[in-house]
This record gives sequence, structure tokens and C-alpha cells, in this order.
Amino acid sequence: MKRSQRGRLAPLVLFFAFAALLVAGALPRRAQSRARDTERSEANAAPSVFTETVTSDTASTPLEVPGTVTGLHETSIFARANGFVRSLRVDIGSVVRTGDTLLVLDMPEVREQAGQASAVLEQVEASAALARATLTRWKQLASQGVVTPQELDERQAQATVAEANVRAARANVSNLREVQRFGAVTAPFTGIVTARSIDIGSLVVAGAAAGARPLLTLVQTDTLRVMLQVPQSAAARIRLGLSAKVLARELGDTTFAGTVVRTAGAFDASTRTLLTEVHIPNRDRRLLPGMFAQVSLKVPSAGASLRIPAIALIVRAEGTLVARVDGNTVHLVPVTLGRDFGTSIEVLDGVRLGDALVVNPVETLSDGATVRAIARGADQKPTG
Repeated sequence: MKRSQRGRLAPLVLFFAFAALLVAGALPRRAQSRARDTERSEANAAPSVFTETVTSDTASTPLEVPGTVTGLHETSIFARANGFVRSLRVDIGSVVRTGDTLLVLDMPEVREQAGQASAVLEQVEASAALARATLTRWKQLASQGVVTPQELDERQAQATVAEANVRAARANVSNLREVQRFGAVTAPFTGIVTARSIDIGSLVVAGAAAGARPLLTLVQTDTLRVMLQVPQSAAARIRLGLSAKVLARELGDTTFAGTVVRTAGAFDASTRTLLTEVHIPNRDRRLLPGMFAQVSLKVPSAGASLRIPAIALIVRAEGTLVARVDGNTVHLVPVTLGRDFGTSIEVLDGVRLGDALVVNPVETLSDGATVRAIARGADQKPTG
């Protein structure tokens, strides 16, 4: 009996064992098929891209321009008369005020000429006095009919000439006295003596003839100026009164406040730049003329400008493009660029405010492609 039951159970055991083997072999193949289907669907799905929108900016634009610091006024001092340096009252580095005597000249020739002119003046004054007295007597004689009108006119002319000689002699005396005043050379403005080429006893020749060296050089330093070459892209927005910051590296990180006071009003045709003058108060005299400085200006915006991320640009043979996403479709559009701000770039034409642009676009991105746009900063990763 037991032997017959075992005989009936044996086929069942074999059947279930065979079925289990079939199931065990089919499950992995089904899983692999599902994986292949998933991969195929992912490959056929639209790739994801990050996007940023076109923004508007009205903030002022920083502009840094190099320049050389110079004195507000700088002049070379020359003599107005020949002579010898009798006393020298300043040296390089001397601070002088307007009207201070810088040096005194000894001018013996001018002194002798002035003495001679005074003597000539006495002579012509005596001659003029005699001519006036003679004219008075001749007028009395003419009234009595003793002399002719012609003789009276001659005496009148002699008196007039004598008076003219007196005026000429007086003018000559005044001129030589003025020349003698030039012996004391004074400062035309408050400043610092930065150079001298004379010493006590030096012969000085009047005027600034070609090749003549100045006696002294005087520079005004309580207010300094920097001459800048502003590029054409920013020159149109430079305004008088615009604030500036001047930095001289030798003085550390301290900046000095300045103001734009004037421009040339015309561009330099060779460099396409506008000559601009900035004045800097310098009462403590920390800045020195001749220093190299970096001048920072905040150029006001001409209006709301459009900016795009620099990483949105696509440079190809057909030009500079950006990938604009409309819905889920990519459109490659050409753009005209303006100023470069580093991480962002001004766009003059090609996009509108609020347009979504693909950033870090792949080289294979084509016009009309379907994508899944993700705003940059969202907690997702592109799948394409």
C-alpha cells in the first residue's frame, strides 16, 4: 500500500520541480527585458537643460582707468631781465605762498640805464619849460603884430614836441623802474618748488629762449589732477561732477576722493578715447605729482540694459548665438553683444526681457530640439 502511494507522488514531485525550474529561468529574462525597455524609453525621452532668464540692470557700471597725477598748476620760472643771482631764498621742496620772493637778481646794467633815463627826463623837462615860456612871449608879440603867424606856429610846434619828449622820457623811466622790480622774482601761486637750476652768482638771461633752462619749477599740490583717457564705450555717460576714487598702490589701500571737472569735448581719433580731467583735494600732500594711479569711476547707466549669463553664449561659425527655450523647443538666435561684466554680458539685440536661455549648452544642441527646461538652481539634474 505504501509502495503504491510513493509511486503516485513521484510524478507530482517531478512536475513541481520542473515548473520551479521554468519559473526560475523566466524571471531574470523578464527583468532584463524590462530594463532594456526602460533604457530605450529614457534614451528616447527629451534631454533636460538648465536655463536662466534675461534680466534688466540700471545700476552704474564700474570703470577703472590708469592715469598720472599732476599738479593743478605747474610752471617754469624764468627771468624778465638780465642779471646775476644775488640771493636765493628757496630750494627744492620749499613750500611757498603767492607773492613770496623766490630769488633776487643784481642787475647793474638796468640800474645804470635807469639813471641815464632819469637824467634824460630832466633834460627834456628843462627844454619843455623853455619852450612853454618862449611860446608865451611869442603870443604876446603876435598880439602886437610884431611877429608873423608862421613864426608863432613854429614856436607852438616846438612847445608841443618838447611836451611829447617829456612824456616819452617819463615812460622810459617808468619802464626801467618796472624792469628793476623784476629783480625780485615772486611766486605766482601757492605750491612747492620741485626743481632749480641756479645758484648764488649765476648769470641769468631774460626770457625763455629755445634751449634755455628755467630758473625754478613751481607746482601747486594742495589740489591735484589726473588726466584720463576714457574709452568711447563709456565716454558718452561721463558727466561733470561725477565722483571718482583714486588709488596709489604705494600708499596702501587708501583711496582719495576726486571729481570730474571737465572733458576735452572731442575724441582722440587715434585712440577713440575722451580726455577727462579729475581733481583731487590734497591738503595733507600725501599724493605727489608724477605718481601713477588707478582711477575708479561709476559710470551711470544710459537706461535699462539687458544682461545674460556669460555661460549662455554659443560661438559658432555663423556667429554668436544663444539658445532660447520657448515651451519645450530650443531656438538658436543670434545676438549683438555690448559690455562685458565678467559673469554677465550686456546684450544690445536678439533677446527680450524674461527670455529663458540655456546655460552651458552642449555642442550638439540644435535649433528646434525638444528639451525639458529646468530653471537653474532647482534641485534636479539634467538627464540628457
